[in-house]
Amino acid sequence: METDPNLRLAVVVGAFAVAIFGLWIVHQRLKAKNQGFGPNSLRAFGAVLFLPTILIVSVTTSFQIETLAALLGTVAGYLLSRDGGGSD
Repeated sequence: METDPNLRLAVVVGAFAVAIFGLWIVHQRLKAKNQGFGPNSLRAFGAVLFLPTILIVSVTTSFQIETLAALLGTVAGYLLSRDGGGSD
């Protein structure tokens, strides 16, 4: 199924705008809390950049559904994982 090129462009521009706005929000939160760059901020930046990138890749390429599901699973595992340093 071929999608409309204008729709593709709109999705790419929208995802790019969401990524830029998300980076700005994360930066403002770090600045407001007077926090430095650490593991949690790295996770936030990764999520803000990686999720719109997956959306762009899914619209602009002909990846199979399984490939995109694997990418989303990787992101979910990364975001929901905890540090291995402490014990419960």
